[in-house]
Amino acid sequence: MQNPRMTPKVVRFGAVFTALALIQWQAGPVRANEVYKSVDAKGHVVYSDRPDTSSAQKSEVKAEGPNPTEAARIAKEQAILKAEEIQRNKQKAIEDAKKAQAEHTAQVQCDSARNRFYTLKDARRLYDRDADGNRVYLSDQDGDARREEARQAMTAACGN
Repeated sequence: MQNPRMTPKVVRFGAVFTALALIQWQAGPVRANEVYKSVDAKGHVVYSDRPDTSSAQKSEVKAEGPNPTEAARIAKEQAILKAEEIQRNKQKAIEDAKKAQAEHTAQVQCDSARNRFYTLKDARRLYDRDADGNRVYLSDQDGDARREEARQAMTAACGN
């Protein structure tokens, strides 16, 4: 079973980082050049790779290379964090797309209900069609009821 967070890009990044850490580890401890310590005219301690004055003291500086186990652990942790971030971004994009689609659908329904209401409101006489396709005019009471239904549908769809 594969880990869904370990995409090929993340695995490749982790492998490159681990390889670099192993190369550094095999090279041994990092060698430092000569470092000179001196005090300037204002009394500040200054470290440099060249002696500024004859009184500059040569200092020994040791720097150890990175721990390969720690470097591998950090690389793996960073790869997992990156994969989780990618997954979160994908999920957010999906949720944003669903939200945008829902908003669009709601707007279309609102527009349709509003158009239906204004069509009925502006019509002088309302009618239905019978089985033969002939107009059957509604009474004023039935017309008003149909307009009220359309207004309620518009209010429900548009929220105002």
